[in-house]
Amino acid sequence: MAIDIGALATDRGTYLTYGWTYVSKDNPANASGTITSVEIWAAFTNLANCVVGTFYTTNGNTLKCRDSATIGAVTAGSKQTFTEDSEEEPLAIAVEAGDYIGIYFTTGYIEADNSEYAGVWYVSNEHIDPDDEATYDVYANYAMSLYGTGEEAVVGWTGKISGVTNPAKIMGVEVANIAKVKGVE
Repeated sequence: MAIDIGALATDRGTYLTYGWTYVSKDNPANASGTITSVEIWAAFTNLANCVVGTFYTTNGNTLKCRDSATIGAVTAGSKQTFTEDSEEEPLAIAVEAGDYIGIYFTTGYIEADNSEYAGVWYVSNEHIDPDDEATYDVYANYAMSLYGTGEEAVVGWTGKISGVTNPAKIMGVEVANIAKVKGVE
């Protein structure tokens, strides 16, 4: 299943400014896995030192960053897409079902709307490293042009056989046919 998270990256009616960590309340992640593509629409000025991450609530408006990746510069004026193939290091951001997508940048503006959306959490300064936790305020009804997609994690067999966890083969039998081996837990 494909994962999607955040609001579509489109040309919107207003903007949010640099120096804040923003987290979109719109469209929480529909599954757990890895975000491998991020779309951003910077407003009239390029974004610099852009970092994108996934967040979850720990208590009300207190959010914790699960994972993040540095995007760097984002050119203003149109939707920019960053993928696992467009970075020096592959874009791979861990996400769990129900997580939210967020962003931090040191200069520039990101496209936003200020009515008829779920809202945007915001806090001053950078809080987008894994395990960073902060209490946020909310811009009610806002959305920002930050959207991610990826692939759901494929969870394989994780049992134990003869003291071996998650074996590829035991006694020549594939994991898919593991019930044919003695000692299955």
